[in-house]
Amino acid sequence: MRKTRYAVVGVRNFAEAHITNIKNVEKEGLAKLAAVVVRDQVENADKVAELKRDGVKIFQSYEELLEEGKDLIDVISLPTPIHSHAEMAIKGMRHGYDILLEKPPTATIDELDYLIKVQKETGKMCAVGFQFIHSRSIRKLKELIVAGKLGEIKETACKGCWIRYKSYYDRTAWAGRSVWNGRIILDGSLQNALAHFLNNMLFLASPNSDESAELKTIRAELYRAHTYIKAEDTTCLEAETLNGTKIYFYVTLAPKQNQDPYIEITGTKGKAYWHYNEKTVVEFNDGEKMEFDNEGVDPWEEVIRVAAKVHQGIIAKPYSTLENSRNFVIAVNGAYDSAKKVRPIPERYVKEFTTADNEFKTELQDIEEIIGRAFQERKLFSDLGVEWAQKTETVNVEGYHEFNPFQ
Repeated sequence: MRKTRYAVVGVRNFAEAHITNIKNVEKEGLAKLAAVVVRDQVENADKVAELKRDGVKIFQSYEELLEEGKDLIDVISLPTPIHSHAEMAIKGMRHGYDILLEKPPTATIDELDYLIKVQKETGKMCAVGFQFIHSRSIRKLKELIVAGKLGEIKETACKGCWIRYKSYYDRTAWAGRSVWNGRIILDGSLQNALAHFLNNMLFLASPNSDESAELKTIRAELYRAHTYIKAEDTTCLEAETLNGTKIYFYVTLAPKQNQDPYIEITGTKGKAYWHYNEKTVVEFNDGEKMEFDNEGVDPWEEVIRVAAKVHQGIIAKPYSTLENSRNFVIAVNGAYDSAKKVRPIPERYVKEFTTADNEFKTELQDIEEIIGRAFQERKLFSDLGVEWAQKTETVNVEGYHEFNPFQ
């Protein structure tokens, strides 16, 4: 079997996960880790030595890879900072490489549309690393929806509470920033940490295979509990698609305890319940019931497999594309248009302390209960009368093509 040759830009943080996933798929004979870009080869000397022992080519810079890797590399994996995605992907495609781009594809719709233009001009692949679009459970749900088994999708809702310590924000200079070094990033629960689950809902809200639902309106509230960051860490959002499907999203990065993301999908012929571990239950109105999971397939590794197969021509296109990620980017940009700003939560509702594991933790008072109630009632926090919540405007995002927070 031919192996698709991967290069990864970076060796730390999520780049390390990409390297691991490629190596795991390499054992199946489908892919090969051929090169890694490591800028600081002194600080990362141990990792560089290990990679070299495995026969991996080390490049000093992305530019060096682009110029010298043409006979060595098929696909470049870009687990790089959000604000670098568009520029690096464009350079890679224009140099003749296929690209695997970490999510989110871009911070703004302007960047994404230009990226789509370049992808069409070059004819190169630009897959997006929304791993759950590759998961067996989400793809099975999509098949049921496309086949009409759940009827018309009336609504889909998600809730999730994930702890993020100060060490999470300290890992890189742009973490916890809406704007950094003059670049729009919009880091946070919506754009980054829990982005997959909003994207899942948009994907499942469309009755068309390989497409996400186009949005009509958005109303969102963006809040910040962590006192030392500048981005949002707590979000509630309601949206309506052009087909009339309602989408509800309630998440935080400042809970007392983790509560993994959970999604409900309601159709005219039944209802589906999806859990983060991919345990999925579908109950049809006629009394039939289905249960399924991920069938032992790791969605992170499936991202690597699918991109490798697209490069080889085994399958026609990626599961997660720039085009079917577009409505996710619109949702994020529209949320900021609606909220107008990230509102800091008064410190009397916030508790910050060092844990027994020496992690600096932020807890937003009663946020799990607030999210639970908002999810149950399908309301935003301000609609519930939460003391620190402030009402926001509904914005129309039909034909959305520009994000300008400064106008």
